Amino acid sequence: MDVPLVLMTRFFLLVSERKFAEAERVLQRIRTRMNQNRRREFNKGYLDALNGIILSYRSGGGSYEFFSNLDMSDVSALKKHYEDFKRNAGSRFQADYDRGYFSALSDFLRVIIKNVERTEEEKDVRSESSS
Repeated sequence: MDVPLVLMTRFFLLVSERKFAEAERVLQRIRTRMNQNRRREFNKGYLDALNGIILSYRSGGGSYEFFSNLDMSDVSALKKHYEDFKRNAGSRFQADYDRGYFSALSDFLRVIIKNVERTEEEKDVRSESSS
């Protein structure tokens, strides 16, 4: 994948902050970059997952959507799902499309986990300094 990590991270953070217009612009830049790559099936799976993530967040989540049923502040649960997605993304038994799809989901959760942990650390530092 020839997409800079900073661009992917930006997309994931914008989606989690519900800034969809800007996330769509970043997604278009990602799509343009990925379409220049030869890994067509992997990229199609990755882009389909990114589209699914943004649609899930935009719709507010139905009762059957994965992300609507996931507590985005529960780091241990997020890490469990991250490991599952990462394992599927690296499995040689998965098709290229599926590896791309699971790669996007694991990348998304990795960014969310880091963001939640950073936010918790900042809260701890603020509460210690105000004491």
